[in-house]
Amino acid sequence: MSLVERTRDLARRARAAVAGRPAAPDPRDLAAWEAAVALWHEVFEPFSPLIEDGEVLELGCADGRMLGALVKQGGARRGIGIAEAAQWKGQADGAVWNSGAIAGLELHDSLDRLEGLEPGTVDLVLCRDLDGLFPLDGLEERLARIHAVIRPGGEAILRVGCAGPDAGAGYGFMTPTAWTALVTRAGFEIVARRHVWADPARQPGAARRLPQASDDERLTADLRLHLVRPWESWELDRVREFGDQRRR
Repeated sequence: MSLVERTRDLARRARAAVAGRPAAPDPRDLAAWEAAVALWHEVFEPFSPLIEDGEVLELGCADGRMLGALVKQGGARRGIGIAEAAQWKGQADGAVWNSGAIAGLELHDSLDRLEGLEPGTVDLVLCRDLDGLFPLDGLEERLARIHAVIRPGGEAILRVGCAGPDAGAGYGFMTPTAWTALVTRAGFEIVARRHVWADPARQPGAARRLPQASDDERLTADLRLHLVRPWESWELDRVREFGDQRRR
């Protein structure tokens, strides 16, 4: 990639995906909007994912507000959100937010939608709380499914809990090393990892739970993983023959 292409790519990635307050907002709607903006900037935006003209899948999308902003204002062509018991249907309690008013946004209240997606149909997967969304039983199959629905070269940003400081997070035993091994086994390449540290005062409890782990492992409260679904050799051969059909 040339310097000019890299610069243009950086500019696309740097575009503010969540911007602009709603007009004349209901106070509850404004608070929810601000929470969505904060989540985006805290968890996902630091990795500079490519949103422009992409198809974005958000797992555990809550009311779908952040995903809606990516579609309406962030340049995403399409957004698919999945959240069990989601609260986004219609205008609730006079709130301004109405997901149905955003073209290209689909919101579903069953994880079955993930199973129904065709392989290689999304460019970016976001998940704000992976271990809170999926049960431990079948987790590897879910990660393999996420990998499968991403187009070659596509991205995933996953926030996962770690058991070090909190016995209830990360299924009670997952450490950063364990998560790294799990996503790698699913076929992903890790671009970047960001640790969120717990209070060092919690070190003694974490040491009792994970006696063989390092201090860094024990004190990681949650881990943010920036992953890429790599190209397979046969896919590269097909691109050479037919051209890159992504995002067309």
